Amino acid sequence: MELLSALGIRPGDCVAVVGAGGKTTLCWQLTQALVGRGERVIFTTTTKIRQPAMGAFDRLHIGPLTGFALTLNAASAWRSACIASAVAGVPDSTPVGEAGMPTVQTKLAGFAPEAICALKTQAQALRISILVEADGARGLRIKAPGDDEPVIPNCADVVCVVANLDVIGQPLDERVAHRVERVARLTQTATGSTITPTLFTALLSHPQGGLKGVPPSARKVVVLTQYDADEPHPASSRIAAALCPGSFDRAVVIAPRASQPILLRIGPSQN
Repeated sequence: MELLSALGIRPGDCVAVVGAGGKTTLCWQLTQALVGRGERVIFTTTTKIRQPAMGAFDRLHIGPLTGFALTLNAASAWRSACIASAVAGVPDSTPVGEAGMPTVQTKLAGFAPEAICALKTQAQALRISILVEADGARGLRIKAPGDDEPVIPNCADVVCVVANLDVIGQPLDERVAHRVERVARLTQTATGSTITPTLFTALLSHPQGGLKGVPPSARKVVVLTQYDADEPHPASSRIAAALCPGSFDRAVVIAPRASQPILLRIGPSQN
């Protein structure tokens, strides 16, 4: 099944991607899918992201949104754009190895949620989709949000909550989880204990876990990632069924870097 359809993403949607275990890779896959379908797409962040490598996007804009907004009507000039407010720290053009999106070490700072919502008002009229990486996880596979996380714009039409199934069976520690103590507290378990499907499900469905900060009007999609591109994780069906319907409108299991990433989906058959 086609990725956009599986996630229920429509042209002109503002999509916030949060959680851990494949956010940037998912944003890159969605960018390619939208462009491949003849749509225009903007990738940005409310936190920080790695700078895309030269040529990954048609346009890289670093600076005030006002300068970029002037180009929205120039349909022939670009199909994909990455935008950020500033370079964060020291620029470093060294490529990032094994990245889910072609990137370099330079970090980019994003925009306030209100600024993204103002941009959406203009972009939606032109059917330009906006992908927002709205969370950080330090490259780990699951997380519990901090006090100021995630940073989801209130205008988000879709929120994709990402978590990696490959942590199941591993110890709950800093090698796989961001904010281990918070994960333990939300799931009522102990640090170092084995991550079970029950723990995994409890974290994603908790109001202060996977559902934290999701706007009431947004369509909620849980995106369960895994490295095996051939078969869904043995626990995936059980977890997806426990999360959808109920906590989420859709549940999708993907192998993000596979040519055919969709392994399992639960939810509406139409966008």
